[in-house]
Amino acid sequence: MRKLIIFFSLLSVSLSLFAQPQMKFDRESVDFGTVLLNNPVTAEFKVTNTGNSNLVLTSVDASCACTAIEWPENGIGPGETASIKAVFDAKALGTFYKEVEIRSNISTEPTYLQMSGRVVANADEVTNTEGFDIEMGDVRLNKDTIFFDQVSKGTDPVDEILVLNTTRASFEPILMHVPNYLEVSCYPERIPAGRTGRIRIKLLTENLQEMGLTQTSVYFTRMFGDKVNSENEIPVSVVLLPDFSNLSAASKVRTPKMKLSTTNLQVFYNGKPKAKGVVMITNTGQQELKIDRLQVMSDAVSVSLPKKTVGVGQTIKMKVEVNKDRVKKNRGLGILMITNDPENAEQIIKIKVN
Repeated sequence: MRKLIIFFSLLSVSLSLFAQPQMKFDRESVDFGTVLLNNPVTAEFKVTNTGNSNLVLTSVDASCACTAIEWPENGIGPGETASIKAVFDAKALGTFYKEVEIRSNISTEPTYLQMSGRVVANADEVTNTEGFDIEMGDVRLNKDTIFFDQVSKGTDPVDEILVLNTTRASFEPILMHVPNYLEVSCYPERIPAGRTGRIRIKLLTENLQEMGLTQTSVYFTRMFGDKVNSENEIPVSVVLLPDFSNLSAASKVRTPKMKLSTTNLQVFYNGKPKAKGVVMITNTGQQELKIDRLQVMSDAVSVSLPKKTVGVGQTIKMKVEVNKDRVKKNRGLGILMITNDPENAEQIIKIKVN
């Protein structure tokens, strides 16, 4: 018996020695080159667990408070790869060298990753334009879409577009075809050569007439009289929801609750020009459910409801049709619903056609 116990003890020790995580990086240093002042840059390090047990990163810290870190806090399984992202804010001019310290269950000794580069104020010196990926004429933007999602009536959220002037002359950024529910301002009004500016876009929800999705396009130009076309188009989308901020604790208990039979509807043509499907809508709450807005995301989709109110405990049937001739690569097929259910004020039903 004693020999058997010793055998199992030795076996468990050998297994524990054999089962070890291993950490392998795709790279251990990043040289950003020269970056523009106040233009954050991100270094991504991919780490693979080449061992045969779970790799746990117990801490990931930067050598200064000016670097933000994202890392896999839930562990990395054998053979899996995850990313560590370090964001340098570039708020101070000059050369920089930063370290990221990683502690794990592999060893008591930390592993270090490095970031280096130089921050400059003149765009003519910049070799790294990370973050300004959109080219519009001879200037660069950090993005070319604006999306205000899940906005309540009465709130006025703000989004911004950063502009990098890579020319040798100052210019005044202008957005054309701005609707009355958007307010635009630029800082500074004229962006000097080689410097950055920002376009501030404020949503005025009181000027929106309908709940749900509202879409438009504004156009970025450098001077009045510039042509408006797809090359300088900036789509703007807004999803406006009912305002539930005044609900009391007692009212929150007695609310409608929408339950759908599916939020991923699959329909089939079966040799016919239209594919058909059904979504059942049930109110499991304690008040009448109201469907304030029902929108399709493609003209290939059509829906029909017997009514837009669902009583307590009732179920209604929403019929869905997809026209094969209007479908473009099976993209953008979906339905947006806006309801008075605080937990499901915005509900998207995705549609897949076979």
